[in-house]
Amino acid sequence: MENNDDVTKSEINAERIIRRCHIHSYDDGGVFSFITGGMGTGKTSVMLSFMDYTIKHYPDEKIFWSNTYNSPIQSLKIGLGKHHIMVQQDSGVTFHDRSKILEQIHPNITSFKGFSDLYSKAKPGMCNCVFFGSRMLWMDFIHHLRSVGEWVHIYIDELSEISPAFTSGKMFKKIGMFSVDLKEVRKCMMNVHCNSQALPDIDHRVRTKLMIRIFLPGAKAGKDSRITQGAIDNLSEDPKNGNEAYLEYSGKFGTTIFKDIFRPIPGLQWEARTNDK
Repeated sequence: MENNDDVTKSEINAERIIRRCHIHSYDDGGVFSFITGGMGTGKTSVMLSFMDYTIKHYPDEKIFWSNTYNSPIQSLKIGLGKHHIMVQQDSGVTFHDRSKILEQIHPNITSFKGFSDLYSKAKPGMCNCVFFGSRMLWMDFIHHLRSVGEWVHIYIDELSEISPAFTSGKMFKKIGMFSVDLKEVRKCMMNVHCNSQALPDIDHRVRTKLMIRIFLPGAKAGKDSRITQGAIDNLSEDPKNGNEAYLEYSGKFGTTIFKDIFRPIPGLQWEARTNDK
């Protein structure tokens, strides 16, 4: 891309940042990225495009997806053939078909007892979509993954549900420990990609650990970002061909268009439910 005279410096910067998300470097380590934007602007598609790249280029590595409850399983948009549903035993998680008035269904799943059992049963080169019952357990699982000693990839839909702002007591302390884990992902061969509609909904200690930020149309600029709200407001939107985005990393920023669009697949309108959200 950098050899094309028609490419702007901004586009070159964006390409370098995307490459930083994907290329394994023991010197640079892993990344913690955050994607934000308005409703329906393609936050999930960006994460799925990153995950699809990982599946294709690192088929021997393990990938984990964290989905919300009582809403469509977004990772199914990548296709059932690349998908592996995993459920913790006795978690009370059930699955329902939204195209059949939320009729309960029984898809093929792999059950697990704990984090070590989960990791050993996870399939490399696939999207391991994991349900613990409580989404808060993702903080503990990411802590566990720091010690596996190989490259792993975590994708979190709606990070604000896992590390919300304005907590207190034990949860406040737990999220503080989680923010330390996120600071260390770079050294532990972990790539953590997440999204949310609003950055302020996420605990401020977690926000300060972000390495890469991706702003889609409708996003709100952060106070410590070099990208202005006016620049974000001028991003172009094209639902058919992809939306424009700003990417920011280590003081540099650039623009690109995310052209990979993942839409719901007919017959795969499933959601997971649990009493403990």
